Amino acid sequence: MIRRYTLVKIHMILASVIFPVTLMFFITGALYISDIKPGTSKEEFRITYNQSIQGNPALLKGLAERAMRSRGISEPLGKAKLKVKDGSYYLDWGGRNHRIKFGPSAADAKVAVLKVYTPSWYNQFMRLHKGKGKDAFDIFVIVSSIIMMLIILSGTVTGLSLPKLRSTVYYSMGAGTLIFGGLVIYSQFF
Repeated sequence: MIRRYTLVKIHMILASVIFPVTLMFFITGALYISDIKPGTSKEEFRITYNQSIQGNPALLKGLAERAMRSRGISEPLGKAKLKVKDGSYYLDWGGRNHRIKFGPSAADAKVAVLKVYTPSWYNQFMRLHKGKGKDAFDIFVIVSSIIMMLIILSGTVTGLSLPKLRSTVYYSMGAGTLIFGGLVIYSQFF
């Protein structure tokens, strides 16, 4: 049988380990629900070439790499995709650090437009909140969720095992269930 002091100590250590990630989820969730959306800065560059880049979609990635390198912009950490808009090819290359769009100008096929979108810190944390981080972070979040459930479960079991707190735990669980259920019904059906 685990002694109460040991249980409290384990409870404290686990809560302290997951505190930072829990705080991130609370803050990003509260900001997002409050309609404070994450921002992204946008830069646009125009590059003139001797020939049209319109009919050569395979050339776009190499041209985009050279255009970014000459401006000191790192390559996005994701995959480059070739897309078509209004019959014109363009490169859409996204990643965790930034996203670029590169393609011919609508007005002149010899002019390429490089658009660089850089997410704010809040935007990067929001991507983590939405599960778009690396696998290591996603695994940490899953483990943290399990730890949080164990903390909640152990706190509830401890409260139920103490006769003086048992009725308080039952009333609190009932109140929480009613509030949650009522808000779900209100939010989804009214």
